[in-house]
Amino acid sequence: MRLGLFGGSFDPPHNGHLALCLLARELLGLDRLIISVSKNPFKAPSDAPDDDRAMMARLLAAELNSTGSIVEVSGWELCQPGASYTIDLLRHVGDAHPGAELVLLVGEDSYRQMHSWKSPAEIASLCRIAVFGRSGFSAEGQDSDITLPQALIHEFDMPVSATAVRALIAAGQAVTHLVPQSIAAYIASRGLYH
Repeated sequence: MRLGLFGGSFDPPHNGHLALCLLARELLGLDRLIISVSKNPFKAPSDAPDDDRAMMARLLAAELNSTGSIVEVSGWELCQPGASYTIDLLRHVGDAHPGAELVLLVGEDSYRQMHSWKSPAEIASLCRIAVFGRSGFSAEGQDSDITLPQALIHEFDMPVSATAVRALIAAGQAVTHLVPQSIAAYIASRGLYH
């Protein structure tokens, strides 16, 4: 079984997340995809409460499952004390799914920072890394003092960010073109990001 892992703060999930998951499913031949809601130690605290981020991730999974039911959401990271680390998630999923081929899905920006993650060499030993980056991005040409793990690079350029979505909502502007309708409705119903 080829099992994809896609972690993030999902504050909120947006169409870039949706498109990346759909592309990864097809390109990588995933049998299963786990979306894991994290407490990222490299980011400021989330704007939305953990329960709301987990619910929005479930709504993202429902959108993805409407085209084939392989996606589930994990709240395991949210239940851990302190910050979330990818290495701990990989160990947990590997223990829960012995024999599965794990594929970690990451965006270009996250991949460029991977050298500063906890146990980057062990991460690379536990899974394949699939990087989704802008046209022309490659692992070559990085800072010569930084070694990044070997990765499969896939072209993916969808310039939408959770930061931009939150800013638009705070300014009273519509975001229905940037997030799935179910998530836009949930954000509105909970009054998030105002």
